[in-house]
Amino acid sequence: PSVVAVMVVHEPGDWFDETLASLAGQDYPNFRTLFLLPSDDASVVDELTVRIRSALPAAFVRNVPGNVGFGPTANEVLRLVEGDNGFFLVCHDDVVLAPDVVRLLVAELFRSNAGMVGPKLTEFDQPKMLQHVGLGLDRFGEVDPIVEPGEADQEQHDAVRDVFVLPSACFLVRADLFRTLGGFDPAVSFHGDDVDLCWRAHLTGARVIVAPDASVRHRERLVERRSDLNHRALSARHRMRAVATLTGGSRLLGRSIQLVLLTVVELLVGLFTGRFGEAVASARALGGLIPRSGSIMSRRRAIRGQRVVPEREVLGLQDRGS
Repeated sequence: PSVVAVMVVHEPGDWFDETLASLAGQDYPNFRTLFLLPSDDASVVDELTVRIRSALPAAFVRNVPGNVGFGPTANEVLRLVEGDNGFFLVCHDDVVLAPDVVRLLVAELFRSNAGMVGPKLTEFDQPKMLQHVGLGLDRFGEVDPIVEPGEADQEQHDAVRDVFVLPSACFLVRADLFRTLGGFDPAVSFHGDDVDLCWRAHLTGARVIVAPDASVRHRERLVERRSDLNHRALSARHRMRAVATLTGGSRLLGRSIQLVLLTVVELLVGLFTGRFGEAVASARALGGLIPRSGSIMSRRRAIRGQRVVPEREVLGLQDRGS
């Protein structure tokens, strides 16, 4: 089946040549690439297009005016690529794929009958150091990284396993599932796009797994590259949005009360742990749900048809506690 790599490219550094070479070196035969350039500067677009096609002459390159964020830009693939067959390989522009990544991901997706599958992510400059092997998530939208900071890769996480979230740095998704979900939430620019997408995939009953035999190096330097953004506020806002829009209706009231209590506790604990700034961001994001209640209800109605499995089954996949 066809695999289309979808990569959003924004002001990449010297590492980008290695990224392009890794895509050109994939050993999967039916592989195409689509590069989306979110820029209003024609000279920047022309320069990147030349750079991309020098490594991948057959690549499709499209300019997407404005910079609305990774997820909304990546959604352009739904308009540019027709059909529900095959797969999309969604990637950041700062990853380097081992030559067999696409082949291994496709094989594991079929073997496990999954809807989404992701690779093992390692540090860009230290491939022996783990970055992510999927992510856990609790009912309040808090991410569990699974891998400890500075954890070396000693094959301790090399078993195929179900996870709740795959980082958007690199994952393979069935094209029909991505269309059914409507792609990423267009209201989530940065931080939380992967949480929302994977959570909705679970609502449809699709399996989300990690295949650690496929290895990808990832720089993960968004804070440095986009110093103009308030990353703490965006992360908190989109976490609250995910909980408000994706929690089942029968549990929404109770979850809202729990979220208020949790935020109060977070503020109190933050006073003594040096994390008061994060707690304040959570409190502001929680309060920000009130003026956005109309758009949240509209979003809940939009995804109502995606709910196939009972809420208790999705809750069972999430981490307990917070």
